[in-house]
Amino acid sequence: MRGTLPFWLLAASLVRASFWMEDVAHQGIAAFNPDETYPVFRNVRDYGAKGDGSTDDTAAINAAISAGNRCGGYGCVGTTISPAIVYFPPGTYLITSPIIGLFYTQMIGDPNDIAVIKGASTFTRDGKALLDADPYLSNGKLNFISTNVFFRQVRNIMFDTTAIPREIWAVHWPSAQATVIHNCVFRLSPNFEDSHTGIYMEEGSGGMLTDLVFYGGKYGAQFGSQQYTVRNLTFSGSQTAILQIWNWGFTYKSLSINDCEIGLNMSSPDVGSVTLLDSSFANVGTAIIVGRYNSSATGLGSLMIQNVKYTNVPTVMEDLDGNAVLAGNATGAVFEHGYAKGNLYSPEGPFVFQGRDIAFDQPSVLKLDDQYYERSKPQYENYPASSFLSARNYHAMGNGITDDTQALNVLFQAAASSSTSIAFLDAGFYLVTDTVYIPANARIVGEGLAAVIMGAGEKFSDVSNPYPVIQIGQPGETGYIEMSDVIVSTQGPTAGAIAIQYNLKTPTLGGKVTADTPPSGLWDVHVRIGGFGGSKLQVADCPITPNITNIIEPACIAGYMSMHITPSAGNLYMENNWLWVADHDIEDWNQTRIDVFVGRGLLMEGSNIWLVGNAVEHHALYQYQLVNVTGVWMGQIQTETPYYQPNPQAPYPFTQVNTDLYDPDFIADCPTTSASTVDLLPGDPPCAMAWALRILASKDVMVFGAGLYSFFNNYSTNCSTNSAGENCQARIFSVQDGTGTGLAGSTTGLQVYNLNTIGSVSMLTNKGEDMAIWNQTIATYASTVGIFRNDGTNGSLATS
Repeated sequence: MRGTLPFWLLAASLVRASFWMEDVAHQGIAAFNPDETYPVFRNVRDYGAKGDGSTDDTAAINAAISAGNRCGGYGCVGTTISPAIVYFPPGTYLITSPIIGLFYTQMIGDPNDIAVIKGASTFTRDGKALLDADPYLSNGKLNFISTNVFFRQVRNIMFDTTAIPREIWAVHWPSAQATVIHNCVFRLSPNFEDSHTGIYMEEGSGGMLTDLVFYGGKYGAQFGSQQYTVRNLTFSGSQTAILQIWNWGFTYKSLSINDCEIGLNMSSPDVGSVTLLDSSFANVGTAIIVGRYNSSATGLGSLMIQNVKYTNVPTVMEDLDGNAVLAGNATGAVFEHGYAKGNLYSPEGPFVFQGRDIAFDQPSVLKLDDQYYERSKPQYENYPASSFLSARNYHAMGNGITDDTQALNVLFQAAASSSTSIAFLDAGFYLVTDTVYIPANARIVGEGLAAVIMGAGEKFSDVSNPYPVIQIGQPGETGYIEMSDVIVSTQGPTAGAIAIQYNLKTPTLGGKVTADTPPSGLWDVHVRIGGFGGSKLQVADCPITPNITNIIEPACIAGYMSMHITPSAGNLYMENNWLWVADHDIEDWNQTRIDVFVGRGLLMEGSNIWLVGNAVEHHALYQYQLVNVTGVWMGQIQTETPYYQPNPQAPYPFTQVNTDLYDPDFIADCPTTSASTVDLLPGDPPCAMAWALRILASKDVMVFGAGLYSFFNNYSTNCSTNSAGENCQARIFSVQDGTGTGLAGSTTGLQVYNLNTIGSVSMLTNKGEDMAIWNQTIATYASTVGIFRNDGTNGSLATS
């Protein structure tokens, strides 16, 4: 019987020789790649890299990345049939020109002794970065479409630019969803005139950055992207730790900025919103620089600060003219419990607000000590290779053809029965025709996002009888689980498929997480429906029909729901998860649009749930729905309404309302004779469109950054880009009590900070009343509400 301590506390007693990833047998395959010899796992040493600090390893590393006719040349901007895990054993790898990152590449080092990629003093002047994950072409455009760059990671690597006496970026990282840089170090020149930057991103739609350390540099990082969640970054000795080039919304948690001239410079007029919490600045001249903005764009530069400590910081905040907005203390400490600059709805508004000492409500159940709970992805670095139970050794084929249901069930049961075992899903597509059950106390790790569990067949095809592809715990089951680097998908017509059903309740001490009783975790666990090789849901199968009204292909109804956290579930931590219904065919060089239909996104019930860097896109009824849930932390969530709506309008083709799941009633939500528009809202917007976020009868929901986007009507962007304003859909975010839904109770304790919307006339609807209209809070391309509290509680909102 397993003890009460979590697995990660048991690991310290195990003896290991080297990182298990190097030692396990790599039996993974690229199931839908026509080359049966295609290698998924590549050790750079096998391609000639020496790692001795003196040999030029550039060509060898690039050979390891590109082997197998991979996507990356001109014209190929995406593919799922040629993933690669590129492993760097400990050593110093000298390079003289950029390493070129290709689509669907995971670069991974040994977390016990991280590899160093070091730029030589002779590094080519044409090279912009040590790792260029999206090089510029001769026409000035990026090689990949940055908002479509998915499924890549960099882990456990140090990037050293100190020998390069000129401007250089360590990593060039324009990226989108399901991407992460994790547990990396950036050693940059301490000479600011060299103009070194650790991470440079100027485009994209991310994404997650976590557990990074930066030394030196003119800029530790330069960030420009639609949205990002950034957690646990440390900066030391940079001239400017973070330059925010542009954004719609960034959430920064657990920053530690030390011995820098400037901490966070968000003075660009293209910065929409920044949320900063649980962080510290020490020995920094100016912690934050804010901008000077057009008074008509009242949502621009919205800034929310919570629980931030400044030690030996003369100026906490200054404007572009050098005027102190918030004073600091040059020889002591200042603790910022709460500061806000932006539009306030509580719930009436808008009120333009700027002030200190805000009494933000902070539910203790979501905290560990004095900070909101967080936890890094386990890498099992203290476990030997013998602890990893290979799916292939348990007779799972992973070839996308053989039924692997029974083999996976046996594998996961074996992993759950031993405190020293971890299920290892070798790269491959594991086709399953029945539910795969993952019991309590199992740990599962996929081989670098190349492991896919794919539901197919009759049991998943009945829309009136929804059926899970994977089921984590039985209803009422208690225990602990860890799962990372796995994708769950469907193949072909699977209208009744629930990709992930999560039932497990993880015990805590007195109802609160502690160091010894952490929540269960899902890290880099994604749902991907359609648009990939082998899905039978690609451009030839599911073409769009913008010129035909309300006609769909039944074979392209590919899911009932992406994920359901059921009422019995509790204490779950999720980080960097993307639940995506494909809007385009990744395999198509033109990224051609497709019509794939899934009813519901993430339905959350239960209690104590953390969503860190989470996105849900293109589901017909809603992206997020919270029902009778208590204690939720959401950090920079992101959604997109289906591009085909309102042709057909919601909920079509899912016309069978499931009252047990509290499906929205679009006729009731759209009170007009046609159920297509909402009276009293300008622009005549369509109403029967998917909700981005719908909250019913829930308590203590904390949203630290949200990007809720509606770009299209029937595949046209005129509704979000024309001069008439935002009118893609009438409403996008609804807060409701339980009245009339079969639920008891009100929604209380909801706090939303930096809500960013695009395309919706109403930004938020509280109990049927539209509280914020997009043109009241114009910011960047998005409109931004700084604070929304549905209870009308302002705390102490004394300005200073």
